[in-house]
Amino acid sequence: RQHTADISLRMACANKAVSISHSFAASSPRVYRRPVRAVRGRTCAEASSMHFDAGIPLEGLPWGVEGSREVESRTFSYRDGDIALEAYMAWDAAKVAAEGPRPGVLVAHTAIGMQEYFITSCCQSLARLGYTAMALDLFGAGQCVLDKEVRNSILQPLRDDRRRLAKRVQAAYDALVNESSVVKETSGVAAVGFCLGGQAVLDLARANTAKGLRGVVSFHGVLDHPSIFTKSGEGKPPNALILHGESDPFTDEHKLRECLDGLTSLGMTWDLHVYSGAKHAFTRPEKTTDEDFDSGFQYDARAASQSWSSCKTFIE
Repeated sequence: RQHTADISLRMACANKAVSISHSFAASSPRVYRRPVRAVRGRTCAEASSMHFDAGIPLEGLPWGVEGSREVESRTFSYRDGDIALEAYMAWDAAKVAAEGPRPGVLVAHTAIGMQEYFITSCCQSLARLGYTAMALDLFGAGQCVLDKEVRNSILQPLRDDRRRLAKRVQAAYDALVNESSVVKETSGVAAVGFCLGGQAVLDLARANTAKGLRGVVSFHGVLDHPSIFTKSGEGKPPNALILHGESDPFTDEHKLRECLDGLTSLGMTWDLHVYSGAKHAFTRPEKTTDEDFDSGFQYDARAASQSWSSCKTFIE
């Protein structure tokens, strides 16, 4: 079915997704790891012990088993002022050696943090597509933060000052573009974010401080319009692709409209894809319980697949 009048600007609508797949039950294989060679940074054992893994097979994630090339990865430290942060980067060393530096993609995590397989596997998939992908760190905690009170204590200063959030993402952007495996030409970097990360990359675009940033993608992001951002004379801001679930309880129609109008007021060009019936976190295959549904979260196989395809097209 089609959405029409309420969102009057450009919108792409998807048909209601099929019922939730049960192929990712606990009886399925754990996680199918593609070849990734870790270099520098922590050892593999140290890194895996710090990472959260929901136990979803790689083929069950939106990017799935895409490509067969071996990619390398490493973790490294960078800073936002006096805050120590951790990045995870993946790249195809053979392609870099043969063809030179690659376009960069910044990947922004959900509200639990960067150190989880969902995020690092996304970077690996992007590396197989020919990008140098880096997962940023908004928390500086060194691990996923599953305790809600602890997480809120970290996030509240960033929620209270959205320019501070944009600056935190800018620090990651600067770290990525300084890597030798990333092209240095203008408009060589894109950014994608999930949930909290969707909000974060939109704020980076709103701030318009990352001059080589050509576009941002928000997957079921927190959508609003912080009034602290105003149109600058520093050149055209990045484009935005917003991938949104129609039934996401965290963004009602008023907030969605406010977000889109705000982006327009900043001179941004945007596209909106709305997935009929999809809730928050529609890319997360583990979100299938009654408790998840009651909390506003639900995996949607069709929305996950279609949104990832749209993302790949957008960042090309």
